[in-house]
Amino acid sequence: MFAFLQSRPSLDEFHSLLNSKSGRWYNACLRITRDEALAEDAVQDALLKAWGQREQFRGTAELDTWIHRIALNAAIDLMRKRQHIGNDEVDADLEAAAPQHSPDAQYQQQAIGSDLGSAMEQLTMMEREAFVLKHLEGWKLDEIAASHGTNVNNTKQALFRAVKKLRTAMDGWRGES
Repeated sequence: MFAFLQSRPSLDEFHSLLNSKSGRWYNACLRITRDEALAEDAVQDALLKAWGQREQFRGTAELDTWIHRIALNAAIDLMRKRQHIGNDEVDADLEAAAPQHSPDAQYQQQAIGSDLGSAMEQLTMMEREAFVLKHLEGWKLDEIAASHGTNVNNTKQALFRAVKKLRTAMDGWRGES
């Protein structure tokens, strides 16, 4: 689509990519932050950073992949900054976002979400990002590897470890509906 091996991306190329891929970046950031405003902030930060550092774009990956990686890093950075939030605020957010089902269903949904969130936090950054990109974003292994600056085998290993850890952590929920 875009080949920038010898030149920096132009404003038109950024606009074109923004129009076609911004939803993808936002959805990836939303999966990491679980907060619409934070996801929006992460994408905005990523675009500003990418534009400011466009001279550093080497063209070894697609421009989309490069910006996507910057957006993921921005989302992760925002989450690190927010780790000081108290559990009461998080619980209130979960309650407000929960659909209105029976009390048992609400409790079960919140418990699963809490357990899954805890399990995802136990993954290394590489494992979490590889899992999100592969299983939620639908990226190919070579795209994930390129975005991390590693090879496909390392990506496969990170995915395997992530799935294994998540299965172990969520084992108590097997067979639950």
